[in-house]
Amino acid sequence: MATSSVSSGRLLTRAKGRDKPQLSCDFCRRRKLRCDRKQPCQSCIRLGQASACSFPFSQRSHSPTSDSGNSINQSRFQERVNHLEALVRMLAERQQEKPPVSTPDSTVTSNTSITTEEGSTTASDFGLMVLQKNTSSYVESDHWTAILEEINDLKDMAKEEAAHGHDSSEEEVQRLPGADLFFLNTYPATKMELIAALPARPTVDSMIAKYFKAADMPITLIIHRRVFFTQYEKFWQDPIGTPTMWMTILFGMMFIVAYTALYINAGENPLDEDTLLEYQSIVLTYREKMIQCLRLANYMKGTPHTIEALLTLLLTEYAQGEEAQQGCWQLIGTIIRVALKMGYHRDGSHFPEMKPFEAEMRRRTWYVLIQFDIATASQVGLPRMIKESQCDTAEPRNLLDDDFDDTITVLPPARPFNEHTLSQFLIYKSRIVTVYGMICDFTTSSKQRDYAEATRLDALLRAAFTQKPPVLEIKPLHRSIMDGTELITRRLYIAMSFYHASMTLHRKFMILAKSNDKYTASHTTCLDAAYAALQLQAELFEHTQPGRMLYADRWKIFALIQAEFLLATIILCYNLDDDITQSRQGTSSLCTSEVLEKIIAALQSAREIWGKQQDVSKEARTAVKAINAVLAKTHTRADRNLVPASGTIPVWMYPKSGSPLDVVQTKEMPVTTPMPVFVGPTPKNLVSEESSMVSQQGQLGEGMWNEFFDLDQEWDTWMQF
Repeated sequence: MATSSVSSGRLLTRAKGRDKPQLSCDFCRRRKLRCDRKQPCQSCIRLGQASACSFPFSQRSHSPTSDSGNSINQSRFQERVNHLEALVRMLAERQQEKPPVSTPDSTVTSNTSITTEEGSTTASDFGLMVLQKNTSSYVESDHWTAILEEINDLKDMAKEEAAHGHDSSEEEVQRLPGADLFFLNTYPATKMELIAALPARPTVDSMIAKYFKAADMPITLIIHRRVFFTQYEKFWQDPIGTPTMWMTILFGMMFIVAYTALYINAGENPLDEDTLLEYQSIVLTYREKMIQCLRLANYMKGTPHTIEALLTLLLTEYAQGEEAQQGCWQLIGTIIRVALKMGYHRDGSHFPEMKPFEAEMRRRTWYVLIQFDIATASQVGLPRMIKESQCDTAEPRNLLDDDFDDTITVLPPARPFNEHTLSQFLIYKSRIVTVYGMICDFTTSSKQRDYAEATRLDALLRAAFTQKPPVLEIKPLHRSIMDGTELITRRLYIAMSFYHASMTLHRKFMILAKSNDKYTASHTTCLDAAYAALQLQAELFEHTQPGRMLYADRWKIFALIQAEFLLATIILCYNLDDDITQSRQGTSSLCTSEVLEKIIAALQSAREIWGKQQDVSKEARTAVKAINAVLAKTHTRADRNLVPASGTIPVWMYPKSGSPLDVVQTKEMPVTTPMPVFVGPTPKNLVSEESSMVSQQGQLGEGMWNEFFDLDQEWDTWMQF
């Protein structure tokens, strides 16, 4: 180090003058083109590089006065922080009670601290919510700004610091570089440019009407129809005065309508040439417009419409199929973080300043977020973000948009239990999905797994499933011809959510059941769910063909539950392969010959379905490869007589009618009485007196899978998780 210093000290360098500021954009500077210094410049536009036109962020001018002011503010801020720390330390040392807080400010929902018994909840436990004209911001009760709120002498400082950073203008934000990977490929746009990108009002009216006509998914609940159309009229009266964040939603709705017409329902309703060109232009440019709106409005500030806008962007990502799964998972992570910052995980009833309408819409939005969080995490095989222990947002009520709006002072009571609405579907599906999230936490835990805990989760799952109203009960499609397609698809989602959760919970123990009778219940339950899922896939595939009942809704069905069908396929493949291997070794199978024949038939049907999708779906190609691999062993066996286990065929394998949906018989039971873990004889040692600890790192023997699959398809390992 010393030698290096001496050597470097002897080097003589010529004094270098100050670098000239770069006035041209980066693209023109590299190509040595004339730049008009606009963004995007004419040279970039002419060469088709508008999105790449960027200027050095460091060239932004800084006034000495501004720098001096910032320095003074930072010094004053640091003094306040130091003073706060001293006060908190003093209070902790003295262990004195916090004084009650006087009347809260009109814009801050105050959470006073009172003396209570240990373990009870005080108002301060709910944290600090700051509601301003254009933003909402939330911090937990242990955050220092929330502590400030509890100290009388520092209440004003709490409001000031909690609101700090929310006064920057939109025009400043658009000069900032992209905040994350979603926004790096777009150039900033002004509000006038965004407004100019909209077509004439008749075109927009038509597309928005089509969007709401087809809006039958839970995510559409985050937009209140009556309130939206009030805002829509105001937008056309005063486009400049309309929040930029709201325009993100408008662009997103139009993108979804255009994308659906061009790619999902192509050919059903032919478009005239002008409309076709208009829709193609919208699909090519409007996702970029959405991102430009989000940047211009600064999506991290927590302004009104932010979460709705981000979820609309997520919906445009979902519409593009399985290739967008990774992007959806990354985007939902950003959305959840912004929602947490805005306090969506805390129920609005804790904050008197929040209007009943806003509180209820937040509940809807939060439960949509819960479902997307778990769904995207499951698709990419990673942990979810939202934890129940950190949230207390109440379920939304079973209400139609016509039942309430932003003028109410009291939220109306919920509609009857069996009166079906989209909100009702969101509520009961969320209950199953919430238990599924707990199951994912359990199965992905780095700790050893307790089978007693698995049994408890199974009971919770079945209780959640049986709580649903009769109108959401799954039934064969040939008996659903009088029901609307919206209700049919919602029943499917409920059933598949249950099957998926059952498979996820029991598949690890299904493997262990081959060597330990204790886990026989999990073996039967997992096969039950997987077989039922593939039977449902076969019926859905039949009814989503051109001209059939569900053809127009096929993309919503298969886009959202394709992963469940893939999981069911692999589980049956794995179980069949293992049973064949054991039969060759003279070991009895847990399944009878009749059951195995039914599994083979189900896989053959699934192979036909997956095969028709493999040209456009990587997952379908994987499923076909897996089925071919295991069925090849059944066809090449010299002896077809498997060695069955003693006993009877499980009840769920007996068809009760001509419909494959009747293979699984689920009886309604009281909520207080959880259903049995599986339908059939219950082993006496289902739960031993001492909890069984199952290691996540349990290894399987060498199977056939690595022989048939690429190196990145480790199915033996995959089945462990």
